[in-house]
Amino acid sequence: MKGISIALRKPLLGVAMFCCLSELSYAEVFSAPTTSAPTQTQPAPATGAGPLSAADLKSGEEIGAPPVSWNDTYIGYRYGSNFHYPGVPDKVAQNIGYLTTAGGFKFGSYAFNVDYIISNDANPEAGGPSSGGAQELYSVGRVTFSAGKILGRKVGIGIIRDVGLTTGYEIGTKNDAFAERARMLVVGPTIEFAMPRGFLNLTAGIRTESNHNGVVGKDVRFDTAWHIESSWLVPFRTGPVPWIFRGFASVTGPKGKDAFGVETTTEFLTRVSLLADLDSFAGHPRTIYAGVGYEYWYHMYGSPTRETSQHDNISTDGDGRDSLLIGNVVERDDHWRARSVGTNGRSRDTPVSRLSH
Repeated sequence: MKGISIALRKPLLGVAMFCCLSELSYAEVFSAPTTSAPTQTQPAPATGAGPLSAADLKSGEEIGAPPVSWNDTYIGYRYGSNFHYPGVPDKVAQNIGYLTTAGGFKFGSYAFNVDYIISNDANPEAGGPSSGGAQELYSVGRVTFSAGKILGRKVGIGIIRDVGLTTGYEIGTKNDAFAERARMLVVGPTIEFAMPRGFLNLTAGIRTESNHNGVVGKDVRFDTAWHIESSWLVPFRTGPVPWIFRGFASVTGPKGKDAFGVETTTEFLTRVSLLADLDSFAGHPRTIYAGVGYEYWYHMYGSPTRETSQHDNISTDGDGRDSLLIGNVVERDDHWRARSVGTNGRSRDTPVSRLSH
């Protein structure tokens, strides 16, 4: 999520290649085959009742503690034709390529994503419609320090599996008239909930933001705002087909006035997707996914509904918008997973803080 004074990306209708959402919420790991690795036991049956992982979206997941050290890296592409931006009257189509890496380390987990976004001429480069569509680079990162890993013991109780502290950033730049230079920092405690399959986490903290508005030619530093975000993933089967239901939601409070002098308000953003593992039928599970998704963004960038600045009558309409997303997913899986070796030789769904956008 970015400053309200910037024309940025919005709801989706289109096709995606690897990860229909630009956020990363999930990674699964299996141990590299070695003669010293413990024998895996307790395989779950290949039914909707059993948990699933990379070791077996083929047949079933090994039940055990998450590996200490692991990594999941992939590249992807998606297309959307129904994006909306404050101050832009027409729908914007965008081609988006991205690189995501996530993993675990001795004291927690990490996730980083970089998007390269090309708009059509409805959202032109600075200079006017004849200059072509705007281009944007946007990166999101999260690092979560796990209390359980740091203390070396189980800290969860009841429905809580672990607690920790999440820190993160968002950085963006865009060459349209707004000339975005987004800089955000996020910090807050995180709860990881106990789930029989997949994961669910919740972070509540604060977010700082600074940005640039090329329309009025000034930088703006927003007030520190409260921020809540959650991500989830649930794997399941219907007959022979493995599925994942994944998504995230975030809420950010008011952050003072934007560069137009308009008071911001609370914004809400969520994305969900339902994806089928198509390549599992060809013996290559977790390689190609296809499915549908949905995005809803209310008070986009914190812009209050139908407010108008006094600078050239630029609208900062923040009405809620929603969109359907359809797409397919391609993951480069085996190359990196063969190097993800857990200390206990077992695999499990491993939570990672979501990457927004």
